Parts: sequence; structure tokens; C-alpha cells
Amino acid sequence: MGFSLFGIFIPYYGFFILVGIVCAFFFGLIVTKKRHFDVNDYIIVCAYLVGFGFIGAKILYILVSIKNIDFSLIFRDLKTFDSFMTSGFVFYGGLLGGLLAFVFLKKWHKINSSEYIKVITPALAIAHCFGRIGCSFAGCCYGKSTTSFFAFIYKESIVAPNNVPLVPIQGIEAFSLFILSLLFLWIAIKKPKVKIHYIYIGFYSVLRFFLEFYRGDIERGLYKGLSTSQIISLVLFILVCIKFIFEIINKQKKSKISITS
Repeated sequence: MGFSLFGIFIPYYGFFILVGIVCAFFFGLIVTKKRHFDVNDYIIVCAYLVGFGFIGAKILYILVSIKNIDFSLIFRDLKTFDSFMTSGFVFYGGLLGGLLAFVFLKKWHKINSSEYIKVITPALAIAHCFGRIGCSFAGCCYGKSTTSFFAFIYKESIVAPNNVPLVPIQGIEAFSLFILSLLFLWIAIKKPKVKIHYIYIGFYSVLRFFLEFYRGDIERGLYKGLSTSQIISLVLFILVCIKFIFEIINKQKKSKISITS
């Protein structure tokens, strides 16, 4: 699904991904300038995140959908290979790949990961938002069928079932992420000490875990009744909680030391 511009067919998914990347860049640039960080470092961070995020999102998609992928067809010709490489991504793979990128940024470029990860958080949220809008237009990641009036009906989708009222799962997620991105943008500028990346991961983990119950597509991987994304959500939420608890304990220890000294 897509539209034509000057005789060139542009798929909705790719278009909204591009819009999301552009918006994310400017969101991050706003925070970078407000915080008086090095713009050159910010551009390097963006380049790494796009590269590592793309690879991570693609790898996790392959792992989740490997049973339904015919690799002999993918490498049959350039068209099918291009189609495979430009579609089919899993957000959590991109997130994990992006987090890995910060390890190399700190080691190779001596960039302060703890500061730039706060800069990137509102940018990531807005990019994620447009990614979900792209999913909605393309028909992927669609919701279960519903009898509720709050539904979305596809007419010409090649992915989602047509003429069936579906839970607008992509729209719900996109709206939530849009609100988060604006909130995080404000916090990143006005409250720079707040570790918004923990809030983002924690909130999104909970949101994604429950929204997965209303997903209708099958390419999500299932284990013990839970999808791959739900398992990752649980792990990330637990890790964020543990990290948060340890930081509270460390602050209390430091305050006691400062009082006694």
C-alpha cells in the first residue's frame, strides 16, 4: 500500500519511517542545542543509532518470523531482496541495537552515553510514533477482529484482513507515543537530570505487553502463550525496576555518608 509521486510509487510504511527519522533528528537537535551539546557528536550518535537500530530490528524480525520466511525466494532476484530488506522490522530489535550502539560510541568516540541517551529518548519516541502510523497505513501489526465501534476497517490491504473491523492497535500505540514524545521533549529541556530513558522503557514495556493481547497478526513468535515482544517487555521492565531500586539505595548510602562526615 502506498501512493504515487511524480510517477514513482512510494510505500506508506517507508514514507512514514522517513518522516519519523526526520522528525526524530530535529527533536534531538532541539535538545542538543538547548543543552549546549556538540552538534557534531549528535550527528555521529544519530548515524550509529540508525545503523545499529536497522540491523537489530531486522535480525529480531528474522528470528521471530524465520518459520514463515522462504530464503530461497529472497535471493532469487533484486526485487524480492529489496522488498525483504525494506519491510519487516521489530521495534524491540531496533531498541536493543540502539542501546548496543552507545557502547561503541563511548569506546570509539568518547561520547558521553549517559547524557546523549537522554537527548535521543524524545527523538526515539517520535520516530516510533511515525513508525506505528506507517504500520497502520501498510496494514501490518494489525489488531484482532472486534465488534466494538472503536475499530479500523481495511479495504485494500495485502497484509491485514479486509472488510473486517479490527482493534486499531497501531493507532492506540502511535497516539501514546506521540504524547510521550512531547512530554519527554519538555523534560529533556527543562528537567535534564530526570532519566527519561528509564521512564520510556518502563512505560512502553507495560503498554506493549498489554497491547500484544489485542494483536491479530501471527508473525510475533509465541512461547508459553506469550509473544516475543511480551517476553522482552517483561525482561526490560524488571531490569528498569532493578536499576531504579539500586539507584535509590545508592543515593540513600551517599546521603548517609555525607551526613556522618
